Amino acid sequence: MKLLKYILFIIILIVSIIFIIKLNELNLVDQQPIKIKFPYISNMEGYEDGIKVWEAIILTLSIGVFLGFAIALFQIISQKTDIISLKSKVRRLRNELDGLRNQSLEDDIDLEDEINIDDEL
Repeated sequence: MKLLKYILFIIILIVSIIFIIKLNELNLVDQQPIKIKFPYISNMEGYEDGIKVWEAIILTLSIGVFLGFAIALFQIISQKTDIISLKSKVRRLRNELDGLRNQSLEDDIDLEDEINIDDEL
């Protein structure tokens, strides 16, 4: 299953690279690639005219992947803390249960039956 997943990812990567190359070839104006201006990036040296379309796509996808990993990391950490607390609770309850199992039955345990047999007859 993992091999199939890796092959699928490689196919998606190859198709994406081909798409970006074709996109770069199609988006030419006067034999110059189309450029996109982003706020804050346009102020940086070398990017006054903007960035190419394929660079914008790669930048946007990279930021999305980074944010997705960050969100997943926070969820994993919170789930790990939940698991640790639940494991400690299970360990505490198991110790309590083992203590109750090891008590002898004659230790001040009075079993009383609330059903009165004479009333039913």
